[in-house]
Amino acid sequence: MVNFEKPSYIDIIIRFRQLKPMQQSAVVGIIFFILNSLYYILLLHMGPVESASISVYSSIVFMVVYYFTTIFVVKKNMQAGSSKGPKKGLRNK
Repeated sequence: MVNFEKPSYIDIIIRFRQLKPMQQSAVVGIIFFILNSLYYILLLHMGPVESASISVYSSIVFMVVYYFTTIFVVKKNMQAGSSKGPKKGLRNK
């Protein structure tokens, strides 16, 4: 069933965190593209085509960096959860 209620910010963040890293980077890349295009158009007074072409390159770089950073952080968190050292009660013995 479709929920037509206004979603809260918490629900949006939870749904975003449930996405796969590639999907997260695509969503963030689209948002970055839109904001970057508006910046170039409104503040730097560029044309729409010129601002879009510059924003595409910037958003692709941003998506790649975001994706690899997310993968790196997820792997570090998974390794931290399963430590290979001595257990808590067996330290210093």
